[in-house]
Parts: sequence; C-alpha cells; structure tokens
Amino acid sequence: MTEASDQLEARYPGAQTYVFGDSARLSAELLGLVRAGRKRATCLSMAEIEGGEAPPQIGRCDIATTFDGRPALVTRTMELRLVRFCDVPEEMALAEGEDETLEGWRAGHKQYYRRHGIFDPEMELIWERFEVIEDLGAVDELD
Repeated sequence: MTEASDQLEARYPGAQTYVFGDSARLSAELLGLVRAGRKRATCLSMAEIEGGEAPPQIGRCDIATTFDGRPALVTRTMELRLVRFCDVPEEMALAEGEDETLEGWRAGHKQYYRRHGIFDPEMELIWERFEVIEDLGAVDELD
C-alpha cells in the first residue's frame, strides 16, 4: 500500500473504492459531471452487489477512483432508495446528471446493464444520493 493510500485509509476508515462507468472514457465523463456539480446520484444493481460489489451505506465516505484505480474523489452517501429499473422516477434519473430526460437515462442505463448481461426491466437498483467531500485530483487518461 502506498503512503497516499495509507493516508486516505486513516482519514476515511472503512471507505470502499468504486469506479463510475465501465470504460476509461465513461469514467472520465462521469467524474467530470461530479466535479462540475451536475452528478450527485448514481445507482447500482442488486445483481452487481450479489456479484461482490460493496453496497453503499448512508453516512459512509467512499473513494471514487479513475478507471485505472487512482483515487479521484471522496464521496459520502446521503440517501439510498431501493427501486426497480422500470419504476425509477424522473427526479432520481436526472439527479444522476448524465441525461436531460428520463427516457435518455433509461436508454443509457439499459445499454450499460445489457453490456454486463444483467438487464431486466424489473431489476432492483440501489439509487444513491451522495455529496463530494474531497477532490483528490486524479483524472482518467484517454488516448
């Protein structure tokens, strides 16, 4: 473990690491939206949790990394809601900051979950509202 990692662990005990998106390009885009203040929510499928991804916890600080694993942001979970994909309301979808409409959110997330082979319109999602605690500066390096 590096000195920087040790310092982060000491400042944020129990923090989990996570990545926005499933490619360096998407990760960079989503980190940019968070840094710009447009993205203050995200979602995680129950299938991903069953596959080993750590579930968020209200009040816990976690570390969002670049796609290649460098610490980028520290976020704190403020609110969690369990909702089926087909029942996500517009206010929750738009809080994710990626789309201008609920239809756009559905299309993009449907593609994402299909890429992972887990899409089902009835699938359960954990929707998370978060706040940014610290910007650690790392950015995704694109070609």
